[in-house]
Amino acid sequence: MSNVPDKEWYAKVSCDRGVALRCPFATVEACPRFYQSLSLLEEAGATRISKADDECLLKRWKASDLWPRTAEQATAIAGEPGSPSIFSNFCPEVTFERFGYFATSLIRYADAIDTDAAHARLAKEGFPTGHPNWFWSSCSDQHFTDCTIYSVLANRVAYPVTEAPSKPEPWWRKYLAEIVVAIVVAIVGVFAKILG
Repeated sequence: MSNVPDKEWYAKVSCDRGVALRCPFATVEACPRFYQSLSLLEEAGATRISKADDECLLKRWKASDLWPRTAEQATAIAGEPGSPSIFSNFCPEVTFERFGYFATSLIRYADAIDTDAAHARLAKEGFPTGHPNWFWSSCSDQHFTDCTIYSVLANRVAYPVTEAPSKPEPWWRKYLAEIVVAIVVAIVGVFAKILG
């Protein structure tokens, strides 16, 4: 990777594409990937979403057509409990806030030997100190406009799904209460004549 997916890189891509600097759907209420990414970061030592909010959001998003239907689509963390080494299908907005890089996947070096070898190579090749490979063996940068969920959400905002127009109500429904009252009065009047 030649790019350093930091704030400057992200802003340049946003400017080149003529879009907002940051994702307009980057909230747990607006995007299932943002929610899932933020929720999973608890396993990496981040502050957790409150249990009540997390349960409510999970229930809501699982019922949505935007929720991943396969493990390959899902946001996931793998590795040792309390020290995950693989972050996949993450929201780049969330990885930036936690790790400083706008990336959809991050993979740590396997061990100290791999880390030392990578650092020697990076130093020899003159990689800048802010390059993600100083910390990660793999970092897949991503701008929010390349996210598949963003594409769907943006299209729904631009072209909202509308329900088919309903059929007009029959004329009598508007006057139903008056009709019922008139019928009751007529029936009472008939009974009054018969009994009277």
